[in-house]
Amino acid sequence: MTGSVNKRYLLNGVKRMRIILCDTNEIVTNLWRESIPQAYKQNDKYLCIHHGHLQSLMNSMRKGDKIHHGHSYAIVSPGNSYGYLGGGFDKALYDYFGGKPFETWFRNQLGGRYHTVGSATVIDLQQCLEEKTIKYRDGIRYIIHVPTVVAPSAPIFDPKNPLKTGFEPVFNAMWNALMHAPNDIDGLIIPGLCTGYAGVPPTISCKSMAFALRLYMMGDLISKELKNVLIMYYLRYPFEPFFPENCKIECQKLGINIEKLKSFNIEEDAVEIIIPKRM
Repeated sequence: MTGSVNKRYLLNGVKRMRIILCDTNEIVTNLWRESIPQAYKQNDKYLCIHHGHLQSLMNSMRKGDKIHHGHSYAIVSPGNSYGYLGGGFDKALYDYFGGKPFETWFRNQLGGRYHTVGSATVIDLQQCLEEKTIKYRDGIRYIIHVPTVVAPSAPIFDPKNPLKTGFEPVFNAMWNALMHAPNDIDGLIIPGLCTGYAGVPPTISCKSMAFALRLYMMGDLISKELKNVLIMYYLRYPFEPFFPENCKIECQKLGINIEKLKSFNIEEDAVEIIIPKRM
């Protein structure tokens, strides 16, 4: 299925896409469990948190059990600007899909060029003719390349500036992954973002991932314009001209305190202050 998505595949205006969050770090998976499942009803149908390696997740998916239903998935590569698959979750992709031949093919699909941090490129694995990739691809149809570092030469996180070096790059990577998920998939697999070589603390990474996912899952329960406003204040770009009167009225209807939104402190305040409760 390509192009526009039929309404029967929608949940509150967003695609009924299963989100699988996968990480080997138990701290990360526990933080996800604390901050995300409460965000929307029937989360067991649309959200899975897997503590373990990619290989164990794929083994479970291959069984075709009820936990991992679906036939077409995309998986996020949160790596570097050049598409090398040398470490962290990217190394798991490297090992699983065929090693060096796969990496060479993957980088060729990216044009062998520099991709800016914050960009997103969708790679169709059906175009890969490497034998091992074909054998183990299973239901993984796409890789979404979302570079989080230029190169893993040094951590990007600076504790003196957690907003610009932690909260913001993680949110942008998560939002990009969600926004670029192809229409013809049943699910999206996402690892912890920036918690490896990038050095972002799990508490910061998981907070931004949770906010992005919860906002995304709201679908058309809130307007696109209000989503923009919430993101703007979450990331501390308080620009009043971008906060139109209709969004202020919508905030009041949804029970969002406008003054608390305007003064939101990403380091200290809970996301619940600026995101509407599930309706």
